[in-house]
Amino acid sequence: MTVQSLPNDDLPLPSPFNPRLETAPTQALFDKVTQWLWTGKVGAIVTGPARVGKTTALETIRGQLRDRHQRRVPVFMTSIDRLDQPSVKSLNWQLCADAGIRTTQRQTSYQLSTSFAHWLIDAAHLGGVRQIVLFIDECQRLTPHQFDAFADLYNRLRAKDRFLLTIFVGNDQETGRMDRFISSDVYAHIRGRFFRERVTFCGLRSLKEIRHCLAQYDARSHSSSHSYSFVEQVLPEARDSHFRLQDAAPIFWRVFRDYQKRYKLTDWGMESFTITTNTLLADFLPRYGLSHLSEEMVQEAVCLSGLVASQVSVRA
Repeated sequence: MTVQSLPNDDLPLPSPFNPRLETAPTQALFDKVTQWLWTGKVGAIVTGPARVGKTTALETIRGQLRDRHQRRVPVFMTSIDRLDQPSVKSLNWQLCADAGIRTTQRQTSYQLSTSFAHWLIDAAHLGGVRQIVLFIDECQRLTPHQFDAFADLYNRLRAKDRFLLTIFVGNDQETGRMDRFISSDVYAHIRGRFFRERVTFCGLRSLKEIRHCLAQYDARSHSSSHSYSFVEQVLPEARDSHFRLQDAAPIFWRVFRDYQKRYKLTDWGMESFTITTNTLLADFLPRYGLSHLSEEMVQEAVCLSGLVASQVSVRA
């Protein structure tokens, strides 16, 4: 089976980030972050396999967080750059740059940190709240000394009666080094602030979760200007039939279970699942027809999705 281009540029597929699906793991993460906010936690860490959907989940919940009075809590999210010589100053410079704060090369690390702290305080003031959340993605790239920068930020905001919750996010395959140095007594102050709370983010693990995701393709539209669902917009023949993608959930589940047993997988990462589904909708089903949806077709789409990296290849 081969992939094809879509004639209509307005079609919402394919993209591993479109549609942004509501999942049980994302809801569980939202509930946990809300609990941390409401109980006044200072920090936490979220880990999970690469490409499982951690970043997308954070982007999904960042606009939904509320304090106990149901006021929207401002959230700042950044992904740590990989640098040859990372430093506290380079970290503070990145935080300012990602926040859109104007800086100069002459500014010291302290001045950069102060500028970013003031930016956070202003965000809280504009929102009429006292809490702010930081999502720090790719945290495994941080050095031990760079974690002190976040402790300093917390202290600066607390002095202004503002409270910062910093949530570090990283790939569990790469956070072992970080765990080792954080466990040292030298960094007990960092461990106590940021690493007492830990959550593992997972992908899809059940037929029920897969059916729930596929049902969203059947029900949701990619924009308010379209009344058709994702499925109906990409596959016009589905509009006059009783085709529902969610009915294919058992096929998806059987194919994944086969991969799970052969490759000892714990779950189905959202990137792979979304690429699989989008490839079916945008390429295979338009070419071969709705009646030909089968395990073989889903297996081919899973192969292209990168669920098992060694199976990915370029095909004409």
